[in-house]
Amino acid sequence: MFLIMSIDDTDICKIEVWEDKVPQLCEQFRQKLPMTSMLQHGKLLGDLVFFTMPIVAPWENRYLTEDVGKERKAKYGSPAGGVCFYSPRQQFCVVYGDEASDEPLPISYIGEVVEGSLELKVAGLETWFDQSRRVTLRIAA
Repeated sequence: MFLIMSIDDTDICKIEVWEDKVPQLCEQFRQKLPMTSMLQHGKLLGDLVFFTMPIVAPWENRYLTEDVGKERKAKYGSPAGGVCFYSPRQQFCVVYGDEASDEPLPISYIGEVVEGSLELKVAGLETWFDQSRRVTLRIAA
């Protein structure tokens, strides 16, 4: 499944969500997207933007946040592009840069950014200073 994340009506990036690893969450996306929320920056959690979605989903493809960053660094040289869903707070999280959370916090590792990495990095840096812009997530056509 592919999703488009846009900020203030400008498409920022395309995200692949791994249907084979997170089928229940994909079903929720099919039922509830498109959805608009407020974009925030994980001030203490590295180069991360996130937003809350009214989706309740079980853990799937469960990792610790620190392990997602380590795996992406080993495979790609950077954690940038990692996409996760934090079920307890219903947060959709996207890493845009080289600093990843090193917390031992459980999270569902759901996919990765496949297009728009540079646009995402710019949006992430802008969000550090300008929280609560309107973010929309939709299924790619």
